[in-house]
Amino acid sequence: MKRGGNFFWGVILGTMAGLIMGILLAPRKEEKIKNILGKKTEELRDNFQKISKKIGERVHRMKSDFEDRWKRNKIDKEKMDQVEDELGT
Repeated sequence: MKRGGNFFWGVILGTMAGLIMGILLAPRKEEKIKNILGKKTEELRDNFQKISKKIGERVHRMKSDFEDRWKRNKIDKEKMDQVEDELGT
């Protein structure tokens, strides 16, 4: 799975590098290039912010689920100990 992830990120980074080089080497005026790069950079930043927000929400949800399960298991353990004490085992 790690190899697949590395490959995925390699494809993404290679695509971005190719896009930037294509924009830089294309015969356009400097101002147009700056505008295009500025827009693409802003889009990329927005996308990363959305992704990081989704990841943060998912991590928070996983943490809450883990804490809930931990508390439930702790209560169940205490009940088990109480029953064992009552039975004398």
